[in-house]
Amino acid sequence: MIRHDGYDRAAVFYDLFDTKDNVDFFHHYAQPTGIIADIGAGTGRIAIPLAARGIQVYCVEPSEAMLKEFEKKLAKDIRLSRRITLQKNDAAAFEFDRRFPAAFLSGAYDHFMDDDERIAALSNMHRHLETGGKIVFDVFLGSMKNSPLHPAGSITQGTTEYRRYIKSTIGSDNRIEVLLVYEKYQRGRLTQRIEQQSQAAVVNRKQTHEVLAMTGFEVVHEYSDYQFKKFTPGDDLLIVEAERT
Repeated sequence: MIRHDGYDRAAVFYDLFDTKDNVDFFHHYAQPTGIIADIGAGTGRIAIPLAARGIQVYCVEPSEAMLKEFEKKLAKDIRLSRRITLQKNDAAAFEFDRRFPAAFLSGAYDHFMDDDERIAALSNMHRHLETGGKIVFDVFLGSMKNSPLHPAGSITQGTTEYRRYIKSTIGSDNRIEVLLVYEKYQRGRLTQRIEQQSQAAVVNRKQTHEVLAMTGFEVVHEYSDYQFKKFTPGDDLLIVEAERT
C-alpha cells in the first residue's frame, strides 16, 4: 500500500509546499451530501477546510508523522474535531461501519506500486461507497519522468526561508525513486537540512481506466485542473471522477 515512510521526516514541511488550490474543487462533491471519505488525508489540508464548511469528513491516513501534523491542527479547534473521524490505516484495509456518497484520494494514487495494490485499494473504496457513489482522485502524469535534483519551491516566513528540492529516478520496473530535500534558513544561514526518500509508480490513463473497470467503477468525467477544465491527452494532470456501478 501507500509508502508512508516517505513522509516520516518531511511531514512538518508538507503544508508549506503543498499549495494546490483544490479545496473548492473537492467541496463541489462534498457539499450536496454533507459527508465524504478522504483516503490518504495527510495533514488534513483538504479535510479540515471542508469540516470548517460544515462537512462531516471520515479520514484515513497511514503515516504516523502526517497524523501528528493533522492532530496538531485539530487541537487548535475542538469544534472541527467533532466533524472529523480520523483512522490510522491504509486504503486497502480501512474499515468504517457506513457507506459514503463520495470518496477522495488526492495525491495518493501514484503511491500504489502495482495493479494488485491499486485493485485492493479501489475495491475497498468501492465497498464503502453507496451505489452511484463517486470516487475522485488526481494523477500527476507530468511528474512521472526522470529529473535531476532541482529547486521545487521556496517559502519565506519573516526571517525564515524554507527551500525544497526534488529528484526523480525511474527504474526498469516503472517505480520512481523520489528524493526530497528540505532546507531551513534563518536570516540567510542554513540551520536545518532533511533528506527524505520515497517511492511512487509510473501509471498512465489507459491503465487507470482498466483498473477502475476491474473494481466496479465507470469513469464519468476527466479534468486537467481543479477548475473543471476538460482533460485532453498530453495534459500533465489527470483528475478522474468515477462512479460506483
